[in-house]
Amino acid sequence: MTINDIAKEAIEIVTKNHEFLTPDNYYKAFCFVAKKRGYIVEDCQKIENYIKKLDPVIQNEAKKFFIKSVDDFFAFLIAYINRTTSLESNEHIKHLTLLIKRLLQAITLLHDKEASELANISLDRISYTIDTKAVDIIKDKWLDFITSYDDSYLEKLDKFCKVNKNDLRLMVENLLECFVEDEQKASKEIYTKIAPLLIAALSPSIASDVDEELAIISYELQNSPESLATDSFIEDIKKMILRRKDLDKAKLRENVAVLDNLLENLSLKIIDLLKRSNISKEKIQKITNQIKNTDFKDDSLETIQKKLLKIAQSLEFETDSFSNEIQNHQLIVKHLYNRVKKLEKALQIAKKEVKVDFLTSTLSKRGFEEELHKAEESFKRYQTNYSICFFDIDYFKIINDTYGHEAGDVILKSVGELFKRYTREVDIVGRYGGEEFVVVLPNVDLTGAIKFANKIRKMIKSNRFMYKGERIYVSISGGVSERKDYKSLQEAINAADEMLYKAKNTGRNKIMPEFG
Repeated sequence: MTINDIAKEAIEIVTKNHEFLTPDNYYKAFCFVAKKRGYIVEDCQKIENYIKKLDPVIQNEAKKFFIKSVDDFFAFLIAYINRTTSLESNEHIKHLTLLIKRLLQAITLLHDKEASELANISLDRISYTIDTKAVDIIKDKWLDFITSYDDSYLEKLDKFCKVNKNDLRLMVENLLECFVEDEQKASKEIYTKIAPLLIAALSPSIASDVDEELAIISYELQNSPESLATDSFIEDIKKMILRRKDLDKAKLRENVAVLDNLLENLSLKIIDLLKRSNISKEKIQKITNQIKNTDFKDDSLETIQKKLLKIAQSLEFETDSFSNEIQNHQLIVKHLYNRVKKLEKALQIAKKEVKVDFLTSTLSKRGFEEELHKAEESFKRYQTNYSICFFDIDYFKIINDTYGHEAGDVILKSVGELFKRYTREVDIVGRYGGEEFVVVLPNVDLTGAIKFANKIRKMIKSNRFMYKGERIYVSISGGVSERKDYKSLQEAINAADEMLYKAKNTGRNKIMPEFG
């Protein structure tokens, strides 16, 4: 090893010990490394040479102290000269020894096994004897500990989360916070998977319509699955399970009543037709026995069983042929059934069209207000916050007057497609009237809503709206409000509308407020 290697290792020791690279600190580290590597450096013997020049009495006194630098040497001389009695010197040594003991006791409390063990050994040595040799041994062991100490194992925590490695208490708190965040994330993932199953379970299996309260619960589950963890929501779900059963039972009773009435009419018709039937009495008796032996588990169906038995008993006495007439009636019933199915399908389409704007494929004003009502009920019941964004196409009347209403319809349809493309499934998008659109963003605050609105604004500004080979430049203005900032839904709507008005009156092609 060369002198340069010793110097390099000395600098590394000073840096690792988090000390300033002063001449004194460098000198100590350099001499330590030289001694450790077996090199005799004249500069490192300087203090020993100084001490040898002192009076033998003072030399013996100096050996009791750890004089490793020129500063230590001068400090010793000053202290020795200033001392009035040896008693004072002994008191000073006692105080220093006690201070060292307290420091070592403090180290034993640290959560480092090697440091604690070394501190306990040092305490035993100091308690047993405080001669210079013992102190040197302890000093060298502590220097070895400092130079070889490696806390890089703490970096293994980084793959779990970032922690403060300089404070054990903060390190534990950081870890606990990470574990809580991971647990919350895992819980949310579980709730997200359970929510669709729960919605399906809550939906009535027989009743086709879902009442408003059940619709609000389903809306909340879709937008905030983590609500499943709250006691109030669990109570609501229990009520909804009972509600689902009640809806199914009510629908079943309604269907049974309709069937009962149908059987009554059918009974009269069969009696009339059987006067011309050639069905054998044995076959009718067989049907009667089958009805009697059938187990109707639901009490609500007992009346149907009685009706069927009455019909079967009537068949025993009326056995005229009516096969041809029955076939004719079957054709009529089948024709009527097909017509009913077509009417039901047309009715479903009509209901859907009422809620969806035919031009933009977004919700109509009526459909939007129904969805907004669900979001408001969720806000009142579960504090699920949301933001409202009103948009209005700039200078739309001029576009209509310049290019025609057909061009205006093309732009409205294209803008509606952009809204549907750049919104989430849980967002509510509607055409509020004319060239005005509105979007409700569940679980989004004012700042997030402003960012979303500006994204839509930039997307429309940069989009190429083409009509008959000619590009039409379109821009849009918007106003945003956050529901939790207002006492009522109407106040939040008015605030967003006022922001839209302000955006259109201060230059258009902008979103107000500008900052959340």
